Amino acid sequence: MAATPDGTPRRIVNFGGNQVWQALRYQPRSEQEVLDILERHRGGHIRALGSLHSWSDVAVSPDVVLDMSRLDQVQPLARNGEAFVHVGAGCRLQDLLDRLHAATDRTLPTLGAITRQTISGAISTGTHGSGKPSLSHFVAAVRLAAYDAGGKPVIVRHDNGDGLRAARCALGCMGVILSVEMPTVPKYLVEETIRWHRSLTDLLGRYPERPLTQFILVPYVWAWLAWERRPVDMRARTFGERLKAWLIRASATVSVDACFHLMLKAALAFGDDAAKALMRMVPRLMLANVSRIDDAERVLTLHHHWFRHEEMELFVRESQLPTAVEVLRAAVDVFAGEAESISEPVAAMLRSHNLYDDLMSHRGTYVQHYPLFFRRLLRDDTLISMGADAPEPLYSISVFTYLAPDKRRAYDTFCAWLARCMSMLFDARPHWGKHFPLAAAAVARIYPGLPTFRQICRAHDLNGVFRNAYSERVLGL
Repeated sequence: MAATPDGTPRRIVNFGGNQVWQALRYQPRSEQEVLDILERHRGGHIRALGSLHSWSDVAVSPDVVLDMSRLDQVQPLARNGEAFVHVGAGCRLQDLLDRLHAATDRTLPTLGAITRQTISGAISTGTHGSGKPSLSHFVAAVRLAAYDAGGKPVIVRHDNGDGLRAARCALGCMGVILSVEMPTVPKYLVEETIRWHRSLTDLLGRYPERPLTQFILVPYVWAWLAWERRPVDMRARTFGERLKAWLIRASATVSVDACFHLMLKAALAFGDDAAKALMRMVPRLMLANVSRIDDAERVLTLHHHWFRHEEMELFVRESQLPTAVEVLRAAVDVFAGEAESISEPVAAMLRSHNLYDDLMSHRGTYVQHYPLFFRRLLRDDTLISMGADAPEPLYSISVFTYLAPDKRRAYDTFCAWLARCMSMLFDARPHWGKHFPLAAAAVARIYPGLPTFRQICRAHDLNGVFRNAYSERVLGL
């Protein structure tokens, strides 16, 4: 249970390379060991680690971090005629899927884009896919290690009420997650067709028939490309269908996951003009009007962990998406030096919130060098996940950078302006686990459930052991 062989702090670096810190790192082998660590460090600060895939400082603790990877059990179970799976906090999503499939013909009700995450990390930050609620929404029960009113470490189970709604996406502030229970659904296939669209309106019209669709907007040519997706019942596929799915999957792995990103890294080395030129080439590089039917996990997940990057993701309501996209286009063009001016309706909107002059002062300071990604998120039954009590579907807007960590200052400035703008104009909610420029005052305005969440967290942690600089800055905890 020692932190390191000599008991000294260990250097910790997240996937994006933008969060680096030192802390005592434990790897508990049992729930009792977790309780022992909480007792030992009750006067310090403790955060649990997932796969370190978050770009925000949500997991950073200068004192103690817990690597929960040894608590990785997977146990299918039935309750009241329904199928669930009990999962240890440190189990990675891919391992969970592999072991669930080996034991049953079932899968999870939704998937995020990355299966390298642990189940506890995924739900704690509201990980989501496209066309359904987030993983957090589907959590049926959470067991966690926290403190009772007397400051004694205890194990607490939440399976109903506001306690469960808080624990479904708690950002580590309620305690150390030990295990979760989630419902499972029959395995299914996904039919996918990649198609270019002439307008956002045309693209959004595909969702009733293709509810799992996700899409991109390519900067500087402002072209829309959609991965139109719909679920298909599990059935035996012909040899031709399987071969076609494999070939498309292999082609995407080589051409997009590998070659395109290598081209992007090369373009960034040559400078802004090369990055813009690559974006203008994207419509000629992407394979379109091709369909496949494949296992859900193979269609809905990505390999974008091959190249170090950083991402900010903002969530806006469906009814506000067209206007938000106009603001986004204006911001990208101005920051990239592509536009001397912007449309008067957008300019008037920005002026009304004192955002226009600030935007124009950044003209030519940052080139967005990657497509802008959009995914659809349905309402979550949680207190503070991004989809918490959303009155209508939300669309996430992802802004990626593949610049090295020490070259992201201009990206940081762009994200700070965009997040502030989108929050003020559209009540946009940033993803908790990604680049997060907003502070507690702005967060409180867009999350009505935050006061209840704070109360529940304080009840589990009177002395603030599970809090850090992130929870203070972002949540006011």
